[in-house]
This record gives sequence, structure tokens and C-alpha cells, in this order.
Amino acid sequence: MRPAGDPVHGGLTGSLGSSLRVYFVTPQGTWPVSRPAPAGARLQQAMDALLDGPTAAERARGLVTQLPSARQPVRAGTAQGRVQLRLPWLVRDLRPAAVSQLVCTAAEAPDVGDDPVVEVFEPGLAGRPWAVKCDESGSAVPAERGPSS
Repeated sequence: MRPAGDPVHGGLTGSLGSSLRVYFVTPQGTWPVSRPAPAGARLQQAMDALLDGPTAAERARGLVTQLPSARQPVRAGTAQGRVQLRLPWLVRDLRPAAVSQLVCTAAEAPDVGDDPVVEVFEPGLAGRPWAVKCDESGSAVPAERGPSS
């Protein structure tokens, strides 16, 4: 019998960094893609990757974005255990898939924790933000539903 030798070194480990999950759109709905992320990747980097749109390879696979271009960036941060998105557009002007792209990309960012509530702030509107979550199908849904009847 021959010895097996030294253990293998290298390979994939958790210490090599993380990935960003960015949501784009297919004819069947939203679809997540993983992008390599530098160490310390955060929420704003995930939103910036979303706004950059799909890569050429992702477009070749049929992925598109429903987000319109904007002069102002989407600003993203966390406060009091919630994700906060400050949009340059009004939600009513966006397609539902675009809202899901924003909410689900934010909810999956490396630094926001599990199952976060995403507060969506619209420009020029006072009052409470939209409180939404990303469901298992990749859709934005209300964060607080009333009691079932």
C-alpha cells in the first residue's frame, strides 16, 4: 500500500472573499446572478453592480434589466436593522420587475443579514417609506401583512 501524500491545499474556501447576488430579468421573472466581490463588499457595491446592468455574457443568456437610466444613483445603507434604498425614481414609474430587482439585490447584499426589511424612499415624497421584502421567488412583497382572515 502506498501513502496518499500530503493533504490538498488551496481550492475554494470562505476566506477568499464573497460574491454579490444581483437580480436581473428573464421572460420568467427575476433571476439572480453571482458576481465576484472584493473582500469587504457591501450593500452599495451590490446596488452599483445592479445599475451597471447585465454583462455581455449575462445578456447572451437572455438576462436584461427593467431599471431605467438615472442621473442620480440609488443610495443604499442600513439603519436600525433595516436596509434603506433612496431611489431617483418614483415607484409608480417602475415596472414591478424593476422594483423586485432593487429590493432583492439589496436584500441579498453581503452585509445586511438574513431576511431584511427593505425601506424604499422615493424622491420628493414625505412620509413613511415602502417596507418590503424579497420573497423566495425573487419578488418584492409587502414586509408587514395584515392578519389572515
